[in-house]
Amino acid sequence: MRSSLTAENGVLVYRTPYNPDLVGALKQAVPSHERSWDGQRRAWLVDPKHAQTLTTITAQVLGETLVVAPSLFGNQPVQDETRLLDVRYIGATKPRADDRAAFAWVNGGWNAVFPERELCRWFGVDVPENEQAPEQNALTLYAMLGVHQDVSGADLKTAYRRMALQWHPDRCKEADAHERFIAIQHAYEVLSNPRTRRRYDAGLRLMATVPPTQPAFDPSMLRSSYRPPLRCGYVLAIGHEMLRRFVVTTILAWQDIINAEGQTLVTSWPVGAQAFEESWI
Repeated sequence: MRSSLTAENGVLVYRTPYNPDLVGALKQAVPSHERSWDGQRRAWLVDPKHAQTLTTITAQVLGETLVVAPSLFGNQPVQDETRLLDVRYIGATKPRADDRAAFAWVNGGWNAVFPERELCRWFGVDVPENEQAPEQNALTLYAMLGVHQDVSGADLKTAYRRMALQWHPDRCKEADAHERFIAIQHAYEVLSNPRTRRRYDAGLRLMATVPPTQPAFDPSMLRSSYRPPLRCGYVLAIGHEMLRRFVVTTILAWQDIINAEGQTLVTSWPVGAQAFEESWI
C-alpha cells in the first residue's frame, strides 16, 4: 500500500501503511484538534492547511513522494454558523497550532474547541503577549469572578453566587478548589463595597500607566494554561465545523443550566479521576 492524500468535504484524507514513526511525526506536527483518525476509512482526516506538512513527513519517514493536487494547498472557505452548545465541562487551554485552545465536553464527547483568546475576552481576562499564563499575568478581581470592570452591583452578586457554588470545597473536587474559593470570597468582599471598589479601580488605572518591565526568567512563570471560571452552561456561539468538532470563534451568550427545582448544575474533575462529575446545587 502506498500513501495517498485526497480532499473530501473540506478536509484532507491521508492514507498510509501503518508506521509508528509516521504516526508519532504526524501527532507532533499536527495539533490534536486539527486531525482525527477515521477507523472506518482507516485514514487520518486533517485540516487542509497541513497538506505540505503531510508531504514532508511522508517523504522523511517513508521515503515516498505524495502526488498532491495544487488545490489542496489553497485556503478553503470556512462557513461560520451559530449554535447553542450544551457545555458540561471545559478543560484548561493548551497549545494548539498557532494559538491556544481548550476542548469542551458537548453532546457526549469532546466535540467543541474554545480558543483561549475568546475565553479570556468573555471572562474579562487580558491575554498577555508574553509567555506567561493569563492567570499568572493579569487575573484581576473582576476576572476572578468572570465579569468585566463595568459590571453592575446586581450582576456582580449573581456572578459571585455562581462562582462560589462552582468552587465550594464541599462540592468542587478540583485540586485547587479551596484556594479558588477563598480568592473568590476576597474578590467579592472588595468589589461589593463601593469604597473599596473605587480604591481598587484607582489602583488598576495606576497600574495601566506603569510601563511593563521585563521580569527575570522564572521557569514557573512559563505559560502553562488558562482555565475558564465557569465550566458548564448553555453557550450560544459562532463557529465552524472542523474534523467533527465545532470550533468556536465568538461567544454570544452563556447561561447556567438550571433544573425545575431551581438548582444549578456544576461540574468538577476530582484528582485522579477519569472523568468529570456533575452535581446540582
